[in-house]
Amino acid sequence: MYCASDFIRKMENISYHLAAGNIEKELLHDLIDAVINENFDENEELKLRLLNAIQGGLGDVR
Repeated sequence: MYCASDFIRKMENISYHLAAGNIEKELLHDLIDAVINENFDENEELKLRLLNAIQGGLGDVR
């Protein structure tokens, strides 16, 4: 149950930006993978990609 509540909490904000068209498919895949594998909090590159997408940047710049 802990995994489900953590997933819902983290994905709630992401779903808003996904619906707004700010998050590309590849970034979404990486975000879901990181949340499921419980390494989202340690992945600074992924957080920067998400921030860039939310701010209206290119979204999936590496």
